[in-house]
Amino acid sequence: MIEPDRKAVLAALPELSSVILSPSFAVLTTDHECWTCVAATSVSALWVPSFVERFDDDEELSVADAAVLRFVESINLPAAQHISAAAPWMLMATTKGSGTRYLVNRCQACGAIHGDFHLFDVDGPFGLVTLEKQGTEHINVRYVDCPIEAVAGIAQATWIDQISARNLQPQ
Repeated sequence: MIEPDRKAVLAALPELSSVILSPSFAVLTTDHECWTCVAATSVSALWVPSFVERFDDDEELSVADAAVLRFVESINLPAAQHISAAAPWMLMATTKGSGTRYLVNRCQACGAIHGDFHLFDVDGPFGLVTLEKQGTEHINVRYVDCPIEAVAGIAQATWIDQISARNLQPQ
């Protein structure tokens, strides 16, 4: 049996990553209350309309469905430049919970890290319970017509399908 505090550590660890390739992506942004200073702060996530997942053995899997990237360990430079312009609060950092370096959100008021574990938790700003209650209309979608290549995990959920159903037009 796993000890209770060990379960929390294991739950905070990032998912296994692979190379995710998509011809375009979107930066999803919403407001959230900082867990440290309680200020209203913007948080963002990366959405892909479809993707190819490349595994360590060079095997590839094409997926026609949309997904959100999680625990992004690296990203191609052109996509990173678009992300930086759309969400300057997103940057690479190491979180205490995971002990790994990945693309995180920082509070614009105090600089606290908002990692993926809390953002995508069931009641986080991109969590299932939150989005079932609020819907996705409060999420700003900034479409980027640029290929993205990232070492990341993926998440798929019904709210992601709601984002996909929106009429995403290049800006």
